[in-house]
Amino acid sequence: MPPQSDTPWYKTAYPYVGAVFVLMAVLYFLGRENHLMMLGLLLVGALYSLTIQIIVIVAAFQDSVGTGFLTMCIPFYAIYFVFRVHDNDTLKLLYGSAVIINIGLRFVNFN
Repeated sequence: MPPQSDTPWYKTAYPYVGAVFVLMAVLYFLGRENHLMMLGLLLVGALYSLTIQIIVIVAAFQDSVGTGFLTMCIPFYAIYFVFRVHDNDTLKLLYGSAVIINIGLRFVNFN
C-alpha cells in the first residue's frame, strides 16, 4: 500500500520499481528473438539485485556491525533482517522486488 503521508508520488519507490519491471518486460519480449536484448535483461536484473543488496548491507551495518556481517555472509539472514528486523517499508519493497527478479531470471531461457 502506498504511503499515506504528504510525500509526492515521485519521491516514493513505487514508480521506480515499476519502471524497472517495465524495462525488464520490454527486454524480455525483445530478447526472445535477439540475444543481445536477453543479455541486457540479465545485466539489468543483476545490476538491480546487486544495488539492492548493497543498500541492505549498508542498512544492516548501520544497525550494528554483527548484523551487518550476518547480512553480508548469510543470504537467508538478509531476508530475515529486511522483513522482520528493519522497519523501513521502502527497503522491504525494494528487496522483495529484487527477490522476485532473481527468481524470475532463474526461469528465463537464455539460449
